Amino acid sequence: MRLLLTYENLVPNDQADAEQFVNTAAALAKVGHEVDLVVPHMPGGPPVDPAEVFAYFQVDAPIRLRSVPTGHRLLGLQHVRHAQAVSSDPATGEYDLVYTRNLGMLTACLMRGHRAAYEHFRPWGDQFPPMQPWLRRVLRHPRCVAAFFHSDFARRTYLRLGIPDEKLAVLHNGYEPKRVEPRLTRAEARRALELPMEGDLIVYTGRMNHKKGLDVVLAMAERLKERPDLHFVLVGSTGDGPIERAAAHLPNVLIRPWQSFAGVIRYLYAADVLLVPPSLDPLLDHGNTVLPIKLFSYLAVHRPIFGGRTPDSVELLHHGENAWLTDPVRASEADRPAADLVALLDDADLRATLADGAAATAAGLTWEERGRRLGEALEAAAARRPAPTAADPWGVGSWLAETGGWLRRGLTEGRWVGASGKAS
Repeated sequence: MRLLLTYENLVPNDQADAEQFVNTAAALAKVGHEVDLVVPHMPGGPPVDPAEVFAYFQVDAPIRLRSVPTGHRLLGLQHVRHAQAVSSDPATGEYDLVYTRNLGMLTACLMRGHRAAYEHFRPWGDQFPPMQPWLRRVLRHPRCVAAFFHSDFARRTYLRLGIPDEKLAVLHNGYEPKRVEPRLTRAEARRALELPMEGDLIVYTGRMNHKKGLDVVLAMAERLKERPDLHFVLVGSTGDGPIERAAAHLPNVLIRPWQSFAGVIRYLYAADVLLVPPSLDPLLDHGNTVLPIKLFSYLAVHRPIFGGRTPDSVELLHHGENAWLTDPVRASEADRPAADLVALLDDADLRATLADGAAATAAGLTWEERGRRLGEALEAAAARRPAPTAADPWGVGSWLAETGGWLRRGLTEGRWVGASGKAS
């Protein structure tokens, strides 16, 4: 297929969506599709250098990358300008499909007569109920051939909006095997990073803010601070924020700065256990984390994973097989996950079993394998005839009631992200 992939933010950048989308483009190209990637650049500035972008994300694939002068210091305006420019470009009509993560781009392309497919991780209709009519309009549109989600947790939420089941698919993210090479022993990684050579290291990597459930991690560290052989290593600090300040009095918490991808991988190899905060807050309250992309790197380095038994994580992490899962809690209830973590650390055979399970799971989760599955799905979706309209579960009355509840919570509690997973 001839595919136009369009990304609405400036590149290169260190956001997960950029990592994900550039690797998706590369994977589709590697398995034989003709892929053009279009991104913005600042008006008056130089076009984006493809070599710089490919080097930053460490991709090597026959992608054609070009940029258009749609950048702006206001991100929302940049997205609007980019959608207008790409959708109105006569060359866009020459592609079999436009592939995007941006609803504005999807809408603009459909209105201009282009066939398109959509990908995202968020259950938008649950998180922001006023968006439901918009989501229905674009995802039910006959020229929107498919929508791909990074978890079944998210996919199911669109069924209740009346989006046809045959249009919705789950496509988990992946990793690039070359980017986790060379494989390091724990001792090699610790020595290179000047980490404690003895004892157990529990490593978290990612954004370091309250939206990631790190309050629970710090509460676990507080309960385990009498164990001199155990350290929590939190990687991803960008300054002196609330998490850093809260961790300052804990002798068993080591804070490390934001890392390049290669730097992150070394920290993963240094770990005895890799940590996903056992909290529901990132998924249900903040909505910004659904099967985080770092899980695929966690699996790729073949280390035991400890995390919460959340509705999204159980699609990929299986208790006792490739991870050790505990019930997610609030920070005040951290005794239970702390005890479960200790039980894992004290059982070397169990850790070995989980590491082997992680390796087995990772084997089928490369970006190239994802590109193959995505390409096949796009070809099938493009060839599929529209199915007869099924019964529509969505109703205006329930939508208004849901939107009213969302508005009340926002105004009275400051919670503007609705609870996800109503269809679960």
